[in-house]
Amino acid sequence: MKVIFAGGGTGGHLMVGLSTAEEIRSRFSDAEIIFFGTGKEFEKRCVEQRGFQFRHISARKWERSYKRIFTFIGVIFVGIIEALFEMRRCKPSIVIGLGGYASAAPLIAAKLLNIPSVLLEQNVIPGKANRFLAKWVHEVYCHWRSSVKWFRRAKIVCVTGTPIRKDIAYGQEKLCFEKFGLNPLKNTIFVTGGSQGAQAINEVMLQCLPKLESLTDTLQFIHCTGDHDYEMVKAAYKQTKLDAFVCRFLDDMGTALRMADIIICRAGATTIAEITAIGIPAIVIPYPYATDNHQYWNAMEVASNGAGYLLQQIDLTPERVTELIGDLLNNREKYERMKRFSKEMGIPQAAVQVVDNICRVAGLKSTVFALSIG
Repeated sequence: MKVIFAGGGTGGHLMVGLSTAEEIRSRFSDAEIIFFGTGKEFEKRCVEQRGFQFRHISARKWERSYKRIFTFIGVIFVGIIEALFEMRRCKPSIVIGLGGYASAAPLIAAKLLNIPSVLLEQNVIPGKANRFLAKWVHEVYCHWRSSVKWFRRAKIVCVTGTPIRKDIAYGQEKLCFEKFGLNPLKNTIFVTGGSQGAQAINEVMLQCLPKLESLTDTLQFIHCTGDHDYEMVKAAYKQTKLDAFVCRFLDDMGTALRMADIIICRAGATTIAEITAIGIPAIVIPYPYATDNHQYWNAMEVASNGAGYLLQQIDLTPERVTELIGDLLNNREKYERMKRFSKEMGIPQAAVQVVDNICRVAGLKSTVFALSIG
């Protein structure tokens, strides 16, 4: 079996692809899996660390500028030629689009070569690239039932959930506190802005620390800052008595999530899929400049289902964050109810459903299904 994953650009898209690829590899030990991605170094590192091949394909994000339209068209054309060359060489069984502008050239190339293809969509409101590409693929797999209406030109749309890594879905709970230098008896708050970090969240959390220092005996933090604010955040925690593990980027996200009692995060679709698979009460702060404001609608799903708080960035203040943390820590009944509602939203076996469908579209028989669900 030969499979090409097309997309990337963000950690969310990439992690969905890696989760799906790992499920495929668990069923087909001899599978040849290649990721077509952008020139971002973290993509190549993450893919190759997990034993998959990586190829850089030219891609450019669409910008609302007539001056740059010819550059965009030129880059897409080059990307299609590169993808055609690679696909003719390796002859994949199927091409899997992960969403975003980096999926465009490979999926168009797959269509031109009559290679089966599918598209994964994690957000409530699909991005423009996915809405356009849906008509080129055989099937679309989305996380939310409310997303289906956006794919009127797609042949088949299935609600499968978003594939997440097995270490998140099936990992052992709360066994790795020593690795982080933390105490298993304390409440752990996990702060993350996603693969790129989030400066607004970092800055407000630092303003919260003096207000939370009175809870030193019962509270600790895992704070994933991104590259930009790492030194500043690390120094701020050192000036308090609060226990904290501070990092730029966390490869072992599964362990951190399973340690977390509360998470403060952006509303990226993959993040939402991961925290609901475990059942973590969340304070969700949608990125206000996301295309079509799609993170707001992701966060609305969490809040409307009682699985967390939606806190818009305009309302992001240390007083409000401290208030919400205190509300969760001091009201055990509310906390347990939110945890239950979060877990009810989760689809931890989404990778199994997605790969079942991929095998069907590619005309392949999966022979180790029992192994794939743990």
